Amino acid sequence: MQESEIKRKIGELPAVILAAGEGSRLRNGENCVPKPLTPLLGLTLLERTILTCRDAGVRDFYVVVGYRKEELMHHVKELEGKHGLSLKVVENPNWEEGNGTSVSACSSYISGPFLLLMCDHLFEPGILEELVAADDGEEVCRLAVDSGIKDIFDPEDSTLVRLDRDAITAMDKGLENPDGVDTGLFLCRPMLFSALEKARREGDGSLSGGIRRLIEGGDMRAVDVGDRFWLDVDTPEALSAGEDRLMVKLKTAKRIDGPISRYINRFFSLEITRRLAPYSITPNQVSVVSTLYGLAGAAFFFGAGFVADRSLLWIWLMTALAGIFIQISSILDGVDGEIARLKHQAGPYGAYLDNILDRYVDGVAVAGMVYASYAATGSFTIVLVGFLALLGLPLSSIHRAKFLAETGRNYLAGDDGPLRYLPYSRDVRLFVIFMAGVLNQVEPAIYFLAIVTNFMALLRLATVKKALERMRD
Repeated sequence: MQESEIKRKIGELPAVILAAGEGSRLRNGENCVPKPLTPLLGLTLLERTILTCRDAGVRDFYVVVGYRKEELMHHVKELEGKHGLSLKVVENPNWEEGNGTSVSACSSYISGPFLLLMCDHLFEPGILEELVAADDGEEVCRLAVDSGIKDIFDPEDSTLVRLDRDAITAMDKGLENPDGVDTGLFLCRPMLFSALEKARREGDGSLSGGIRRLIEGGDMRAVDVGDRFWLDVDTPEALSAGEDRLMVKLKTAKRIDGPISRYINRFFSLEITRRLAPYSITPNQVSVVSTLYGLAGAAFFFGAGFVADRSLLWIWLMTALAGIFIQISSILDGVDGEIARLKHQAGPYGAYLDNILDRYVDGVAVAGMVYASYAATGSFTIVLVGFLALLGLPLSSIHRAKFLAETGRNYLAGDDGPLRYLPYSRDVRLFVIFMAGVLNQVEPAIYFLAIVTNFMALLRLATVKKALERMRD
């Protein structure tokens, strides 16, 4: 099934999110907020679940509430206005009888296939895509199953499943010889409601009770999540682990990171992101602050030109401050994207704004470097070399944007072949400026920027030509 078809099908499926339980193991105290309102890196667990579904393509939601329902209903109303989503609250007066009753509370609203999720589970949108891709229209329910049992955070409390190919033959905690773990993510059909009602009449009001009735009838199928991330946040320890794992995922979320970003900047930016995430700070605000640091660095380069007739100490102080501020700008340039991905705030305008502001920082920084070097040497040659650097700096960004427009995909480092090992990415260029400032070696850095940016632009003419020809073939 093609990606566009999967997205279309997900958009047609309502998502039922269970948020009615007490969650006493996570709350750990009577004065704590309800479990769905537990904050995690700037978003509540419920909000994070809803936004992950939205990123997968879900448009309609049913949020089932019970315990402290007034607080949850108020929060859902806020989320509906904040994110422009269709969020319908379903009250479950029988929530204390088991989470199966929360699913049953939606029976009058659901007439076809639907996604079923828990509000306290962290997961990748790709898991929902896997569920939908596996659906062939057969009248069965499907459960996302993780076969990597050894890597599960809390295996003793996990619900295990046994399989016969993709058919689920048994499901329970402490199950012997299991083949996988229940992730709590389902693609269900209305047949589940009948199974839940049957289980409830027999004294079992849990969702697992209804699922076991479907298993008995051969109506449950497993979909392996592979190495996709998910986590059941059921205890304070799991909440802490969820924070750590979300931060780790940010390290590899951006596929076009350069070596300085990957091995140096991320060490600092991730810690900044972790500390900023609980606050209402937007990625665009971080982009502006990053730009201000970059412009301040450029100003110090201009300052080095103004004090060119003073002692070397004054010149070095100005260039060193320039380099430091430029490197801080480079680090913060990673924070805006990290916050956007972590808090599901990524959008086309944010990427556009960041790109434009980066170009201003690059251009003004090089202009300041050229002025500082010209003031120190009086050589007009450096002005010409600086002009070439200013021409070459935006070419990488233009190249990527044009390639995406023509091919529909990002230009990745691997597309450059052996050229990817050349030091040309923006993080490398800014690090060169940083080192040039600290070492007061501004002129060599200008030559480097002029040569490497234009050299890569010319080499990519042939690389892109071959890539486009391969696509046509």
